[in-house]
Amino acid sequence: MNIQIEGRHVKITESIQAHVHGKISTLDKYFNGVNKVHVILDVESTKEKSTLAEIVCTVPHGQPIVARANHADMYLAIDGAVHIAREHLKKFKERSRDRKRNSGRLKGVSAEAAAEPGADEEAE
Repeated sequence: MNIQIEGRHVKITESIQAHVHGKISTLDKYFNGVNKVHVILDVESTKEKSTLAEIVCTVPHGQPIVARANHADMYLAIDGAVHIAREHLKKFKERSRDRKRNSGRLKGVSAEAAAEPGADEEAE
């Protein structure tokens, strides 16, 4: 998995990189097909310092999965974005499994129903 970390209005330190790599590496447990992960850390300079963490996961045969979290502490923003990305990856994996499982069943059911149009009426 290729991990890119980008900092906007903030310098990315070694401790931030280690934290991001440690958290992002756990995403492989939930979906093994993640090709590339782009992490964007942005500090908004207002009265209240707010940090935005955005994670963009590129998966095969699908749109990129985007997770955003906003918090005053950068580490908590990263943790929140990883949690959201984890939930999105779980949902994506379930959908892809359901598509594979149901693809053959639906074709067989519709063929049987078309072959016997009066079978339901006779049973009633």
